[in-house]
Amino acid sequence: MVLDRARAAVAPVTSLGWTVAAIGVAAWVVGARLDWEELLILAGACLVVLAVSLAMTVGRLALTIDLSVEPHRVVAGGQDAVGLVRAVNERARPSLGARVEVPVGAGVATFEVGTLAPGGRFEEPFVVPTQRRSIIPIGPALSVKGDPLGIARREVSSGRQVLLYVHPRTLVLPPITAGWIRDLEGQTTNDLSTSDVAFHTLREYAPGDDRRHIHWRTTARLGTMMVRQFVDTRRSHLGLVLATDEGAWADDDEFELGVSVVGSLGRTALLQDQDVSTLSGSDPIASSTPDLLLDGLAGVARVADGAALGELVRRSLVRLRSASIVALVVGSAADPAAVRAACSHYGPEVSVLAIRCQPGSEARRRRIGNVSMVDVGRLDDLARVLAVVGAR
Repeated sequence: MVLDRARAAVAPVTSLGWTVAAIGVAAWVVGARLDWEELLILAGACLVVLAVSLAMTVGRLALTIDLSVEPHRVVAGGQDAVGLVRAVNERARPSLGARVEVPVGAGVATFEVGTLAPGGRFEEPFVVPTQRRSIIPIGPALSVKGDPLGIARREVSSGRQVLLYVHPRTLVLPPITAGWIRDLEGQTTNDLSTSDVAFHTLREYAPGDDRRHIHWRTTARLGTMMVRQFVDTRRSHLGLVLATDEGAWADDDEFELGVSVVGSLGRTALLQDQDVSTLSGSDPIASSTPDLLLDGLAGVARVADGAALGELVRRSLVRLRSASIVALVVGSAADPAAVRAACSHYGPEVSVLAIRCQPGSEARRRRIGNVSMVDVGRLDDLARVLAVVGAR
């Protein structure tokens, strides 16, 4: 029992507090042996500071704290988000004051709450800078009692964590599938199928064929059982692949341009009610709505051990098997020959758009087989280049 109480008494002591205590003990031991008065004074000062710091942690932390941020989604560099911290004393006695700390990303916003009467409220707004694309965790808020030096502190977590999504800058682009088949059948391929909506031809019945596809009129005329043969179709489905390997990008600004390109392509397609599948490296990003897509892109980053382009494309084949067009977005550090070789894995029935991002470069387009190679120097160039691609 005594040991438990002792542990509870020293629980608020921080690592700095234990350092102060160690210095005090060492100074007392050395000062007592050498009869060194200055060290004994230092030991006494450490003891007093530690005792005062522990005394400042005494008292109940009874504040109810609520945290809100508006808006929850912003565009990088467009507008700052505003947070609001509210503290309420729900006790029947006055609150003697406390410090409220709100973690904001890697930093901490600190608010000094004075004495609050029963039912008293404290409110204070704070601004969250949103210059760079990111997902910023805010909260949960902490009620803190302790000394200003951080020698001893006691804290209670209150509320919940809020996520602020700082989206990449995007543009609404012209349709990148202009001239494509958009009816029920989608775009046909050369892949034969036993069941689809695009009729191709008739062939002789083989064991295992679905009898619902037997063409009885031709069977009666030829005396041989004939079944319908179909070809697979592809609906208007956009696949987006963002290379995340550090070796494909020259710097962070170039990668930010690439993320904005992916966001612009996906957002435009979703606003036109097209299917979109997005991969950041080999990781899928939810793409059912523009907000979900941009939320996912807010958190993507370059990685040191990302997959090479060829391996990245091969991994994407399973998730993008129904895509009718695929856009592969890379940086200027990616070798054009390697990009073309990687895109060849998608096959001739898929239109491939390989976009190389290099801030400040001149926008241009060239076509090699079923691959359109596009160089983009600014996000604003993307609409003009894609208008040329769509008009082909």
